[in-house]
Amino acid sequence: MRNRFYSHHRIIFHLLLAALFFLITPVWAKDWHGLQDLTDVQLSEKISGFQKGLDQNPSDYEALKALGIAYHIKARKDAKEYAPRAVEFLSRAYEINKKDNETMCYLGSATTMMANTTWNPIRKMSYVNKGTGLMDKAVKRDADNVSVRMTRASNSKSLPSFLNRGDIALEDFEYLAGLIEKNPESLTSIKKKVYSNLAELYIKAGDQAKAEKFWKLSENL
Repeated sequence: MRNRFYSHHRIIFHLLLAALFFLITPVWAKDWHGLQDLTDVQLSEKISGFQKGLDQNPSDYEALKALGIAYHIKARKDAKEYAPRAVEFLSRAYEINKKDNETMCYLGSATTMMANTTWNPIRKMSYVNKGTGLMDKAVKRDADNVSVRMTRASNSKSLPSFLNRGDIALEDFEYLAGLIEKNPESLTSIKKKVYSNLAELYIKAGDQAKAEKFWKLSENL
């Protein structure tokens, strides 16, 4: 009788623990999609929350990915400070799941940013070549992935012109514009960025007609 009593209570105890676990598990699997639109303060708060979750479970894939993407965003303004952190967390995530093309692409982008952390031209080129290789591989494997395309497009546009990534950026933003045309309602959040970047790229390419077309599209949103 006593054994049955303790067995019953052990079951209840474990059920309560399981329920508590699901209640306290952060929802960063969804959260990272909205990180791009946060202020610096909000982004720092998210990073703090992701880090607490990772402290509880150092091998949590979603936490590693979310942290890596958050630091990737911050690295756009301060590569020396945040690019190494982005690479650290995204590398750890990538080692866990090499089939996630978003993680691969963000890791590639963060790796190119590492070129801003060194004065050595050979190391700079090594970072750029490794990073662009990862991004190109991610796009090849998952061409219709909006996050992957946006990441490579934005990164390629920001790289120095002598690296000849301008055509890649133009290709990606044009591809995204095509996806928007096919799915106008589901891709409203990226329209302005895609159109304004295309306008800038076509100005550089000397195609005034297309530049004006995309400026008008971006201004009408």
